[in-house]
Amino acid sequence: MTTVVWALRHGQRQDSVDPDWDDHADRIHDPGLTDHGHWQATQAGDRLSEVTIGEIYASPFLRAAQTAGHVAAATQASVRLEPGLGEHLNPEWFDSFPERLPEDDLAERVPRIESNYRPLLEPTFPEDHEEAQRRIGEATRRIVDDASAECVLLVGHGATIGGVVAGLAGVTDGVDAPLAGLTKLVRDGESWELAFSGETAHLEE
Repeated sequence: MTTVVWALRHGQRQDSVDPDWDDHADRIHDPGLTDHGHWQATQAGDRLSEVTIGEIYASPFLRAAQTAGHVAAATQASVRLEPGLGEHLNPEWFDSFPERLPEDDLAERVPRIESNYRPLLEPTFPEDHEEAQRRIGEATRRIVDDASAECVLLVGHGATIGGVVAGLAGVTDGVDAPLAGLTKLVRDGESWELAFSGETAHLEE
């Protein structure tokens, strides 16, 4: 039974520091991490190597998968690409379902991806904020039911963190989702409690 769930937002993304991103990117809505973002993800991996992460589930967007890869390298856990944890498919941000790097290509770039993992939930486009939160929450509950490890990590986006907490604890009070920030939930009988959210002590230089 899974008794501890960690959630991690991805590190700094390339398009946030490149004003010309839309002019040259192959996939404008699927940026990878910046050098600083890779550093943030490595620091998160070092922090999580202090606990026993049995399985990692990650959004299949490149920035989240790369973040998960750094944690996998530090913890030796496998990475399962779960679309249900993916970005909020907001029609104000996207004209259609955003193009992502194919999973075979992701597996070449990111260590320890499980090639035989079958996703638990596929999102649909478009979705409003409440729909995204419900989708991420449902994906989280399915992961907890499906996982064999006592401690799992879910890696995604800002919306992912709120959806994970709402999906397990039923509330979003106290949720914070800075880049590479860590959130922890602990099972208490049949319910879940939010231990903390938005921890960034591992990013202090």
